[in-house]
Amino acid sequence: MMPSEIPAARVYLDVCEVIQRGEEPFARIMAAVNALAADQALVLRVPFEPIPLYKVLGKRGFAHWAECRAADDWSVGFYRDRAPSREEAAAGALARDRTVLDVRGLEPPQPMVRVLEEIDRLGPGAELEVHHDRRPMFLYPQLDERGLIHETDEPEPGLVRILVRRGAA
Repeated sequence: MMPSEIPAARVYLDVCEVIQRGEEPFARIMAAVNALAADQALVLRVPFEPIPLYKVLGKRGFAHWAECRAADDWSVGFYRDRAPSREEAAAGALARDRTVLDVRGLEPPQPMVRVLEEIDRLGPGAELEVHHDRRPMFLYPQLDERGLIHETDEPEPGLVRILVRRGAA
């Protein structure tokens, strides 16, 4: 889907210190979202990629972009997107059956254990998107033995993305 033009007017919110203090930033973020004008984007500075927030704000009609500046420094923007076409809405419905699991930074064998546990919960037609530090060479044979289809790419340094889904029955 091609996003609408990202607004030049931006509201900035840094929640890194809030999170470092152990406080929940969700209410502050939602207050900022609710205060946005139609021609404004919200740019968050956070210490990690806020993947669950993508779904929450996506349901409210917001698209996003993200930039990882360092392992603990992310800039994530949200803006109102145009209404999707019927085809895009259908594709979006399929994408909602995707779980994202970030295992970066975990010590072995925890990444493989977490992925295999999540795969056991994978429903028909659902996909698991794994974010890993490196290509998990010992995981691939496990996926093959279970008859799972997997694709790997490296969209940026420090991120190996593996998409896993069940094969045809």
